[in-house]
Amino acid sequence: MTRAGRGSLPGRPKRTSWEPCKAEGCDKTTQGGSLGFCHAHYVASRRGVFNCQTGQRLRPVLRVMSYGMGARCSVEGCGCRPKANGLCHGHWQRQKKGMELGTPIQSRTGTAFVKCLVTNCEQRAVSRGMCQKHANHRQRGLISADGTKLREKLRGGRPRSKKYYQQYGYNLVWAPAGHPGAQKSGLIPEHRLMLERALGRYLESWEIVHHRNGNRSDNRLENLELMDGRARHGRGHPPGHEFDKRTAVHVLLQDQTLPDTLRVELEKLMI
Repeated sequence: MTRAGRGSLPGRPKRTSWEPCKAEGCDKTTQGGSLGFCHAHYVASRRGVFNCQTGQRLRPVLRVMSYGMGARCSVEGCGCRPKANGLCHGHWQRQKKGMELGTPIQSRTGTAFVKCLVTNCEQRAVSRGMCQKHANHRQRGLISADGTKLREKLRGGRPRSKKYYQQYGYNLVWAPAGHPGAQKSGLIPEHRLMLERALGRYLESWEIVHHRNGNRSDNRLENLELMDGRARHGRGHPPGHEFDKRTAVHVLLQDQTLPDTLRVELEKLMI
């Protein structure tokens, strides 16, 4: 026997009308509920708030379940929906902390909110009547709970210097505005900048500034020499200077006395 489709099975007729909820003061129907109650009052009857037989309330209302669609905060001029005690969330937080309710202002989107209690601050209050910025200042002891300034803000760390040493020993300085050779941080090697000023032009990317005495922090003009490639730069350093293998092979190929067999092997490495 094959399984019948859903459409072939006889179904319960669709209900079109519902009885009104029997709870006192409720204008909803029993749709979604049970025992003659709507869903909300059925749950309340299970908790002993309503009589399941008559629908009468057994306990007084302790809090407002819903303020309705058009409800607004009781503070004059506030257009936010109420949350508790007839107040919106911002005014309710202020009332709970014993603070003044204050005067709300309108935001760009037209939604009213409570502004920060600090003088001349127009930001939204998010913590104890203050915006996020002044709440952080309160935690750091810069201002008091009522917005009074206690002390000046101290900037941490040492002051920004114009020069410092990079990991590889080269001095770095702040590059002039619009310099094409500046790094993302705005710094440039000092030896390249000094030679550019002496030559009156920018250095190309393949041009290398060599320190004659090997001291990378000695950027005197008489100690700087301009070279046109890594091969010549490798020759200018004493034996044992670290540079990449491809450059070392290129330097060896410049030697005219190199044996042919070794030259062939080195040329394979350059491919």
